[in-house]
Amino acid sequence: MSAPPVSLSLPDRAGLPEAGPLAADLARAFAGPGPVRLDTAPAQEVGLAVLQLLVAAHRQAASAGVPFEIAVPAGSPMETAMKVHGLADAGLVGADGLWTGLPVGVAQG
Repeated sequence: MSAPPVSLSLPDRAGLPEAGPLAADLARAFAGPGPVRLDTAPAQEVGLAVLQLLVAAHRQAASAGVPFEIAVPAGSPMETAMKVHGLADAGLVGADGLWTGLPVGVAQG
């Protein structure tokens, strides 16, 4: 039987001050036995520091062999931030509102 997923959520404001605690939460989650899922729907503001952290987190999860999904609702502040900062057109792997990985050829570690 596989381990249940660890579910995390972004806070209402997800900027530089929140990046450190989020990084610590993700590191703890990646150390566990199961997949990790991050819900971005609660975030009303998403800053570049958090986007950079999430790209790095995908690399960390991939190198550790941990499935990592980020739920990005259509029209959400997260989706808007990804577009504004060029991630929407970066070829990120995803489907059905989930960002599940980095493009092929992007360094995973």
